[in-house]
Amino acid sequence: MGIYQQALLAHHQKPIGFERDIQATGKLDGHNAACGDDITVQIKVADSVIIQSAFSGESCAICRASASIMCQQLEQLSIAGYHLLSSQLMASLNGEQDFSETFLPLSSIANYPIRLQCALLPWQTLDKLLLAHQELN
Repeated sequence: MGIYQQALLAHHQKPIGFERDIQATGKLDGHNAACGDDITVQIKVADSVIIQSAFSGESCAICRASASIMCQQLEQLSIAGYHLLSSQLMASLNGEQDFSETFLPLSSIANYPIRLQCALLPWQTLDKLLLAHQELN
């Protein structure tokens, strides 16, 4: 097993933000029918900055690890900064750019297109949540 697979498993086994109790300003459920992943993403936003994040639900190791990486990166990140980070992940998974150190644990997933949805579900759910948040504010 490679170092990046080990890092992915570490995020799966001890996920950052999993079932964390926060005073969320928004939350949204996400579902991946292909794998059966069901997650809920929660955020606390103030002045266009993500103050806290959390997730919960039943999901595969890839989805859970990706959500853990996402929560690890979000605290005190502006919404614009999140969109940049999210677009970097998408470009990496689509083979358009190399994986940054942040996303290296997800690099092996690029070889398995069917599993891309597992890695993207937390990020896509947060995208929708932030869009709804911006529409309300």
